[in-house]
Amino acid sequence: MAKRFVEEFSVDAYDIYISVNKGVPPASGLGSSGATSAATAYALNMLFDAGLSEEHLLRLAGAGEAFTAGAPHYDNVAASLFGGFVILDLARGRVFRHVPRRKIPVAVVTPRVGSLQGTRKTEYARSLLPKQVSLETHVRQTSSLAKLLYGILTEDLRIIGEAVTTDYIVEPCRAKMIPFYDDIKQLALSEGAYGFNICGAGPSVFLLHEDVTVVSRIADEVKEYLTERGVEAWSFISYISLRGAEALEVVR
Repeated sequence: MAKRFVEEFSVDAYDIYISVNKGVPPASGLGSSGATSAATAYALNMLFDAGLSEEHLLRLAGAGEAFTAGAPHYDNVAASLFGGFVILDLARGRVFRHVPRRKIPVAVVTPRVGSLQGTRKTEYARSLLPKQVSLETHVRQTSSLAKLLYGILTEDLRIIGEAVTTDYIVEPCRAKMIPFYDDIKQLALSEGAYGFNICGAGPSVFLLHEDVTVVSRIADEVKEYLTERGVEAWSFISYISLRGAEALEVVR
């Protein structure tokens, strides 16, 4: 991706050294490759004052992720680039973003699943998805999506949670890759989580609640459930980013 930028903007007179230090583990469903590509695209744009539009940045970052993940997963790079809730119009190359007015905590639990640690894990997880779905399934999924969009626009976390918990296409196919998935989902919801589903291609899962103390407690219970059954797992609490990619320090 950096090579593409150099060629496109004729900055080959410069030596570019890129060092990546991140806290996002690879092959976990958390958008590791997308985060790297987004940060690199953002940094190059800022360093050379290229003035790229959001759409151009998205395409550039997508090209970078294609190198590591096998395909340009624009949903991954868009989340890291722009922050908030991002909707992509891939047909027209447009980005729509809604930035919440408050901090929304999200708990993530990652079980260690050895068979999913390969560099092409996302590609494999996508291969599990059906090539066609029935009209009934499509209608139900579209209804759930509409509910999610309403929840985002009204910033109603309970409705968002209900919507993300209801998936008729992707979740049933990928749940089989995650040990005790149905059990830990039921546990989280019974303990008060507003929503629960798989992060990206897995094996990480996420759960929602407006109270960071509550969501942290539930994540600990999910992790303990897995650990007691011989599945190593770890968890952390994060917040939906309000800014996306940003420069922490600029040294010229």
